[in-house]
Amino acid sequence: MSRKPSRRLAPWIFAAAGVLAGAQAWAAYPDRPVRLIVPFPPGGASDQVGRVVAQYLGQRLGQTVVVENRGGAGGAIGVAAAAQAAPDGYTLLLGTAESFGIAENLTPGQSTPAVRDFTPIALVTRIPSVFVVNPQVQARTLTEFVNLAKSRPGRYHFGSPGTGTNVHLIGEMLKARFGLDIVHVPYKGGSPAVTDLLGGQIEMMPSAVAAVAPRIKDGALRALAVTSAERSPMLPEVPTMAEAGVPDFVAGGWFGVLARAGTPPEAVARLERELEAVTRMPEFKERMAGIGGEGKALTGPAFGDFITAETARWRDIIKTAGVKPD
Repeated sequence: MSRKPSRRLAPWIFAAAGVLAGAQAWAAYPDRPVRLIVPFPPGGASDQVGRVVAQYLGQRLGQTVVVENRGGAGGAIGVAAAAQAAPDGYTLLLGTAESFGIAENLTPGQSTPAVRDFTPIALVTRIPSVFVVNPQVQARTLTEFVNLAKSRPGRYHFGSPGTGTNVHLIGEMLKARFGLDIVHVPYKGGSPAVTDLLGGQIEMMPSAVAAVAPRIKDGALRALAVTSAERSPMLPEVPTMAEAGVPDFVAGGWFGVLARAGTPPEAVARLERELEAVTRMPEFKERMAGIGGEGKALTGPAFGDFITAETARWRDIIKTAGVKPD
């Protein structure tokens, strides 16, 4: 003879059944396409990284990962869109140095989404910069350029893709380290800055390695040092900052995947596992190397700690340099 569950036990039975059903549902994650928001327009480094990540992550997940470019306001528009998405693992964000760490320090009084609004999943690549000068500048090493700039305060100019970009702040780091008086010239993008550097309108700039490597190799620009911990495979003859006599100067762009805070842990764990696997794939490493990307993946809390440290560093540089948003 069957017995009905007692009134005391029934709620617990139904709750356990709900938990089991939820676990089974997330075991099938993802069961539909996933959206990856890239908070910058098509064509740039963020877009290139995002599309490569989407391709290989989609292969690992067995679902299409669709890139959605939501550019504008230095990445803030795309970050805000991701922060407003449902925390279900079906909308991801490609975070960058500009969108996390720099943006919130440039506009501290504004209510902009921050890392606390997201769950860090995986850092997928870093793109270091290289300090380059016009060949007419009488400096073949970083030390020579520093001495030259010190001898003529206010005479030399460095360009960047815009105020508050990581390239701009890398230039400010150099200024602060040596107490240099060199003038920042912001451009609307990296290409016009490189054009003026080639033409001699500005004398120096930090630039993403891939953007200037061909012009270094053909002698149109002269490289002084790369900002990575190790020499760049793209420019193996160029010393690191440490080798050039400037220790503790590792900086550059970085790219990582984040999900909305509150995303189910089962989805987060799956994404961490698959993204870590993606970064170990030889074909992924080759594609990243082609755009100057390098470095090992960081997942979960380690990626979160990395963002926290980067935020603190950029906060100090922004404060020291007195950088204000345009």
